[in-house]
Amino acid sequence: MKTEELRIAVDFDGVLFDHVPYVLRGFRDRYGIDLAAEGMRHWDYYAYRAVREADLPPSQIRRLLDDIECDELLHQEPPRDALAAHVVAAWIAAGHSVDIVTARGRHAEAATRRFLQTHAIPYDRLVMEARVKTGWDVLVDDAPHNVLMAAADGSTALLMDHPYNRDVPTRTNPVRVRDWQEVADAVARLLRPQQLA
Repeated sequence: MKTEELRIAVDFDGVLFDHVPYVLRGFRDRYGIDLAAEGMRHWDYYAYRAVREADLPPSQIRRLLDDIECDELLHQEPPRDALAAHVVAAWIAAGHSVDIVTARGRHAEAATRRFLQTHAIPYDRLVMEARVKTGWDVLVDDAPHNVLMAAADGSTALLMDHPYNRDVPTRTNPVRVRDWQEVADAVARLLRPQQLA
């Protein structure tokens, strides 16, 4: 019996591209702010005392993030987990659709595509400027608000573990995953009842 084809959305930053070291270095080198000293426990940069005390306007934080997102050299660095390319390729070979879905703006599209090509990460569509990540059967993301919204909407939400999302309750949905082997295992569990039918 043919298994159901899943529509899978995969976030970019924090899931495929390991942006955290570049964010930490950027805040330190550009603004003299050590986010790691406060534990890198927050998704919102203004939750950090040092950022508030520096009185950084949102435009300066956005400029730093834009510079990271467009830096061609950084996008040649290895992915967060080399297994991601193999897992995504296996999904596509099995007939599932895989979209890379990111909040990054269009200014970062060339660097984003370059990273995916350089590291042989296949995909069906690249969705830029995604403000809401609902409507897929499965979402793999690191942002708490994205996984909680997707889970509430009926998707299976896989939360890629980072210090800044450890306060999100994860049991049945969303499900916390620590690496791409756990992502592959979680999706395989979704398919298992259909394969046994």
